[in-house]
Amino acid sequence: MNRLLLGIIFATLIANTAIGQIIRISSESSLELGKSSWRFMPGDNKRWADSAFNDSAWKRQSIETSIDLNDPVWQQNQGWFRQSLRPRTGILKKDLRLVVKQFGASEIYLDGRLLAVLKPPRFDSGGSQRLIRFIPIQFTDTNQHILAVHYRFRRDPVVQASTDISPLSLHLQHADDVGSSLIDETEWSGVLIGCFMGVCGILALLHFLFYRANRSQPINRTLAWGMLFFTLGAAMFELIDFVGTLTYVSLTDLLNDVSLHMGFILLLTGVYQYVHLRRGWIYYGVIATVLIDQLYRISIGSLLNDFGWIPVGLVILDYIRVSWLGRKRKDLDARLPWNSLKVAVYCFVLIIACGIIVGISESIMKGNVEYMLVILILLLAGVIFSIPVGLSLSLVSDYTRTYKALGDNLREVEQLSAQTLAQEQEKQYILARQNEVLEEQVKKRTVELHQSLDELKSTQAQLVQREKLASLGELTAGIAHEIQNPLNFVNNFAEVSVELVEEINDERVKPVGERDEELEAELLSDLSQNVQKISDHGKRAASIVRGMLQHSRNSSGQKQPTDLNTLVDEYLRLAYQGMRAKDKSFNAHLISNFMPDLPSIDIVPEEIGRVLVNLFNNAFYAVQQKSLSASPGFAPTISVETGRENNQLIIRVRDNGSGIPDDVRSKVFQPFFTTKPSGEGTGLGLSLSYDIVVKGHGGLLSVETEAGEFTEFTIKLPVK
Repeated sequence: MNRLLLGIIFATLIANTAIGQIIRISSESSLELGKSSWRFMPGDNKRWADSAFNDSAWKRQSIETSIDLNDPVWQQNQGWFRQSLRPRTGILKKDLRLVVKQFGASEIYLDGRLLAVLKPPRFDSGGSQRLIRFIPIQFTDTNQHILAVHYRFRRDPVVQASTDISPLSLHLQHADDVGSSLIDETEWSGVLIGCFMGVCGILALLHFLFYRANRSQPINRTLAWGMLFFTLGAAMFELIDFVGTLTYVSLTDLLNDVSLHMGFILLLTGVYQYVHLRRGWIYYGVIATVLIDQLYRISIGSLLNDFGWIPVGLVILDYIRVSWLGRKRKDLDARLPWNSLKVAVYCFVLIIACGIIVGISESIMKGNVEYMLVILILLLAGVIFSIPVGLSLSLVSDYTRTYKALGDNLREVEQLSAQTLAQEQEKQYILARQNEVLEEQVKKRTVELHQSLDELKSTQAQLVQREKLASLGELTAGIAHEIQNPLNFVNNFAEVSVELVEEINDERVKPVGERDEELEAELLSDLSQNVQKISDHGKRAASIVRGMLQHSRNSSGQKQPTDLNTLVDEYLRLAYQGMRAKDKSFNAHLISNFMPDLPSIDIVPEEIGRVLVNLFNNAFYAVQQKSLSASPGFAPTISVETGRENNQLIIRVRDNGSGIPDDVRSKVFQPFFTTKPSGEGTGLGLSLSYDIVVKGHGGLLSVETEAGEFTEFTIKLPVK
């Protein structure tokens, strides 16, 4: 790097010497108006234009010094500038032009004589205050002359308190050189600002595209916005020389300040992100200083007058500090910000060297060194763009390495793919052979599975039939016990009726005078009552037998209107008698709470009867098991309730038995699940009941229970 720097300096010196000896112009034909030889006094007094006026007490101030609108000196918005000059012999009687660029209005006097009144056309009506004029002027002697300028400007509303303006710029030039010099000046300014905006704009676009392609790197977004703000700031810097009112100048100045401040903040944020350094109190202190400076500019004025560069200087110092911390890391990429700063320093040193060479050339060789401006501009660009361009190039380098790594990985993947393809073909051949063997085994297993499935279906059908037969057996026992009562009544009343018939016959064989007709009538009345009771109990027995037949045969599946209260009461008694038929010692308190005027419901009575028998038998079994271990005061109780809720008829069967444990509760409706000892249950009762209620009748069968306290099953049947 040192050799490269020495080479650049050596080449610059050779080029300067060669070109400086070729291009020379005479400086005797020009007259410079010194910037520091002007004297200034605020206010207005026509005597100040007189060449005999003594202005030695006036303040020395350049006519191009920017006017701070908050400066008390300019409270009257006007003042006078005076300068003494002595023409050189080379410009005597030459056709000269006084080039005037001003913001505002002015009156120019030469030796007390009014030379020109320069005032923009709409100066008094709120229009533009900018003006450029070329005033003819000629000197005929080399005596001392006094040039006086009365300057004033219009104070327009501003949006930023720190707004300032450049009042005047005066230059003497030959008439033939006025147009070309003005064009050259404009071109150089446009080229420089255009280059700066172009580079920053391109960098902003590139970083936005990088961020869009890879959102995992937020530094691209940060630098993109930073370059965009620098682009906007450069545009405002160029535009500020063309806007014509203080309002527009202040607005442009505000946008310029905000853009530059945001650009520097984002540039500092970007270097923190690049070296992966945590942002601490130093970072936030610098950012706060920049923001305070911007707010101060907007509301009060320029911060610390000539020290307004301090906030941006702090940003640069913190940037240098972070870059130095990155330099200490082993990661080569983290050293790039420091290397960019080194390039900026080298360019700055070269600028100083070129400035020294320019001074030597003008003082010794009397050469025209304007060509050095190009070199100085290039070096200045190196100073300005080394930092952002360096960061951008590092990110591009990172993408290049990533792309190269992806290319290497792609080639490895292609090689592996070729190997995998060969292995896959071999596997396909092996799999084809294995598939043939598996197909044969699958066919064989399929036949076996079909046989096992048929056997399973047959077993399930047998188990279902067994459950039905078990239910039928229990119900039959209850029916047999229930039918015994009407049969006993029939037998008893039949025997009594035979005795009554014998008494009637005995009475009828007596002679007519000895027969007791009242006794015969009483016996016939008793006989008629006995026959009626025999008929009633016979019908009751026939009803029980008919119910038994309906329960035992296969259901037709036809729904018919049914009185739910009657159906529940009948199956409750039958199930209870069936339980007592198996265990003579079993007793339970039956509580029925049937809702009166319950509407008929379309159901399959035989199927709902099976459901009720299963629920009743489970309830009887639960209270029986609890009575074996409960205290002597335990009273087995079964309560049955019917009711109606909205469009549903409700049946609730509740017992005070041992309840259902929580780990069993979710399984009670599963097929073949039972808590009864082996041989006492098939595990299909509640499963079949659930299918009958839910699938067969579109209702709901649910259970509520508490272990050791109670169990309550609820049947809900829809009423259509």
